[in-house]
Amino acid sequence: MFDVIRSKRYWLALLLVGAIIGIVSFALIGIRNSVKVKQIPVALVNEDKGILSNKIESKLRKKFNGKDSKIKWVSPQKDGFNDQKYYGAFIIRSGFSKELQQQNESLKAQIISQKLTTLQKKEELPDSAKSQLLQAKFVTQKPVHPAQIKISINQGMNAQVSQLLSQALPQIANTLSSRISAQQQSVLSKNKINLSAKSWDLVSTPISVSTHESNKIEKNTIGGAAPMLLVALAWFSALIPSLILWREHTKRSASKFLNATTITSQLITGLVASILSATIGFLFANVFNLTIPNPINFIGLMFISIFVFYLIITCALDWFGFFVYPLVLVVWFLAIAVISYAPEALDPLYRKGIYSWVPMRFSMQTLTNTLYFHNGSSTTMSSLLVLLIIGFVAAILMYSSGYLKHYLFTVRPHRKINN
Repeated sequence: MFDVIRSKRYWLALLLVGAIIGIVSFALIGIRNSVKVKQIPVALVNEDKGILSNKIESKLRKKFNGKDSKIKWVSPQKDGFNDQKYYGAFIIRSGFSKELQQQNESLKAQIISQKLTTLQKKEELPDSAKSQLLQAKFVTQKPVHPAQIKISINQGMNAQVSQLLSQALPQIANTLSSRISAQQQSVLSKNKINLSAKSWDLVSTPISVSTHESNKIEKNTIGGAAPMLLVALAWFSALIPSLILWREHTKRSASKFLNATTITSQLITGLVASILSATIGFLFANVFNLTIPNPINFIGLMFISIFVFYLIITCALDWFGFFVYPLVLVVWFLAIAVISYAPEALDPLYRKGIYSWVPMRFSMQTLTNTLYFHNGSSTTMSSLLVLLIIGFVAAILMYSSGYLKHYLFTVRPHRKINN
């Protein structure tokens, strides 16, 4: 009855179950509970360079200067949006200080005009003040406009962060507008000045805020989740063929160690399977109306991702056999848990320990760019280069597996026996 409990395999199985639960919890629960949006790069652009705009820029930099601040102001760069240097931009438009100054001058003129007009009606206006009244009326008739702040959101970089910034950045601008409005209303209240509806609208909203989205997440791209789901599709497109082809080549191999001819066959059959999988993936993406701006780029990038994943998994199988397959699945769980988040939102443990090295993130980067960054991004070539290097290294290790294993398990022991 207690033979099973006394068995080492029983306790080993329990240990394995505990390890799997720990790893899955680490990947699926720990990451989500540690996600904290902070230090999101946003370009602070002052196109005005006036006195008032410089003061506002200085205050904004001081306010969002802490390590736990959600926003991290960075300097604007050429092609900063396309090259994904920052998630958004807070732009103080040219003429900002001038517009606020004109608002203040118009407000003072209206106060002077109404007070002197009241005296004029009572016939108490001194002759020396008549020119001042005329000047004040002249100033009030000049057109006055709100100061301009533009918010740009680099939507394609990350849907979640873009949504957060779409709320946070306009709120910062609106808060500035409300403070200026409160100051103006306080002056009006103290002087008991009545304004027209048009003038009151300007006092209520002295700063106009406009929001613009760059590298838009297109319709029918699953709300920006398409790149991550396509990476999942690419991974599973490699996961199944790699195992099937590895077993077929292992069975057909005359030796228990794979030779160069067998490895070459693995590469060729995997290449064909990857091309077929990428094409089928594109066809199904069309069936489900996924918006794909450039089909050729899409198929090419999917093929590269699938083939590189195939090489990684097959390399692991060639070296360690089927026992490594659960580890491959664990790596996938860890990768899919982190690549859905912006790296800035991840805890350093997950960002440096997982996100920085999993190949899936480079695949996701290339797919994100082809779906949303139509003006081109330098990150495409860099991510593609990393994928190709990973694939090349995996292929070299595949070829070396047979020779090294043959040496370690056959040649070397035989030499020891002879000696």
